This record gives sequence, C-alpha cells and structure tokens, in this order.
Amino acid sequence: MTKDDVERLVRNVIVERGFGCTLLSVSRASPGWNVMVRARTGGVIRFALSTERAIVARAAIEETLEAEL
Repeated sequence: MTKDDVERLVRNVIVERGFGCTLLSVSRASPGWNVMVRARTGGVIRFALSTERAIVARAAIEETLEAEL
C-alpha cells in the first residue's frame, strides 16, 4: 500500500463508521505505517498499522478508533 492508499482507507473508515475524528497524518514506519488522528474533543490518537494488506489494515483502524473514541 502507498501513503495515499492508507490515507484513503483511514478516511473511508472514519466516514463510514461515523467516527468523530479527522485524519492528521500518515507516515511510513518500519514495518507499516504510523497514523495520527484528531478526535472531536481535540485529543490526538496515534497508532501503528503493521500490515500491507488493506482488509487487515481496515479492521485494525476500526478496532483502534472504536476503542479510543
């Protein structure tokens, strides 16, 4: 996956699930990606995606945001 793919995936999850947050950044990490979002309350949520498989990454994004928001 590219950075654009990860950004699109995170944004789609946020919109489809109605999460109250905004994507701030995605950066390459070893291995995978670091993601940062801003919650509606103003807090920042940071998490890592350690997969290149979109379906696995989507599930991890959903689980993380559900637990943190």
